[in-house]
Amino acid sequence: MLKDCRDQEGLQRLQGLLRQSDVHVILARLLPNELAALQPLLRERKNFSVVVDDWWCMPHWFLREAEYIIFRNYNGIAVRTGRTSLVEGPQPPFFGTPFPRVSRYGVIAALLRPAAPVLAPLVDAVNGRTRRAESVNPKRYLYFPFPVNGADVPLKEEKLEFDFANTGSTNGIWLIRDPFVSFKYTFANLYYDRMRLKQSIARFKDNPFKVYDWEWENRWTTWDEYVQTNRRTRFAMAGGGLHQTSVPKFLEYACLGTPMIGRRLPFEYPWMDDCLFDVDMLRLSPEQLKPWLFQALDRYPVMRENCLKWRDRLLKLYDLNALVDMLQGQIDGQPIPPGYLRPEALR
Repeated sequence: MLKDCRDQEGLQRLQGLLRQSDVHVILARLLPNELAALQPLLRERKNFSVVVDDWWCMPHWFLREAEYIIFRNYNGIAVRTGRTSLVEGPQPPFFGTPFPRVSRYGVIAALLRPAAPVLAPLVDAVNGRTRRAESVNPKRYLYFPFPVNGADVPLKEEKLEFDFANTGSTNGIWLIRDPFVSFKYTFANLYYDRMRLKQSIARFKDNPFKVYDWEWENRWTTWDEYVQTNRRTRFAMAGGGLHQTSVPKFLEYACLGTPMIGRRLPFEYPWMDDCLFDVDMLRLSPEQLKPWLFQALDRYPVMRENCLKWRDRLLKLYDLNALVDMLQGQIDGQPIPPGYLRPEALR
C-alpha cells in the first residue's frame, strides 16, 4: 500500500521488490498522480496489469502498456470494443456546479467546465490518432465486478421512516484521460440524472412523501448510519449516472432488502429487473414523475420480497473468491458465467 504519490519510502521499497523479482504486478485502487509516480518504475520492466474503477480518467499509458485491463465496470469493455460510447442518450449540462458538497476540486472543475466542450474537437482529433495507433484486443479486457460482503450489509428489521432516500453522491466529475472517450465530458457532472431524480423527489417532501437526503446533513455519515438509513426506507434512489455504470451501492441496497428507484443498467446486473423500479428522470418533469412514485410505492411489497429472495444468491455471485475465480477463468479463455451480464452484453 502506498500512502500517496509522495510516499518516497514506499516507492523505494516497491522499486527494490520490482528489481529483485519478475513477478507480475497488478495495480489497483491508485489515483492518477499515484500511477504517475510508479510509471518510471514500470516503464522498462512492464509485466503489469491494472484494475480500473473509473477507467475513463485513468492515464492512458497504463491502459496501453498493461498486459490486462481489469474493468470493474463492463461499460469500459463495451466502449473499447465499439459497442457503445461513454454516454448514450441524454447529455450532461454545459455548465457545472460545485454544489451540494463544495470542495476545492469541485470549484475548480466548475470554473473550467465551459472550456471542455470548446476544446473537445481539437483534443478528440488528437485522441483519434492515438486510438488508431492502439491495437484493440478484447482478450486483454477482463471483467471483475465489485464484490459484496454479507457482514457489511446485515439484514435487520427496522421501522420504515422514509418512502424515498438518497444515500449516494449526486456529483460525479472527472478529468477525461482515456482517448476512447470524448474530452467534452471533462468536468461534466456525469451523475446529473441522480441529481435530477433527487431534486424532483425532494419537491414532494412531506407532501405527500417522506424523503431523506444525506446531503442535507452538514457532515459525513458513518457506514452504520448508511446501512441503517437504507433499511429504514422503502426505496433507495439509485443510478449509474449518465454513463450508466455499475456502483457497489446497487448490490448493497439489494442485499439490505431495499428496492431501488432509478435507471437500470444496459449491460450489467440482470437481477436488477426484480429489484429496481425503472424511471428515466431525464425525460420526466417532477409533475410527470409523481404518478410513477405512487406506482413504485404500490410495488414495494413485491420488490422488497424480490430483494430478500436475491440476497443469498447475490452474496454468492459477488463473493470476492468467486469473482477472483471468474477473473482467472477469463484469462484461461472461459466465458463470463451466467448471472452477471445481460444478454445485450454478450452479443
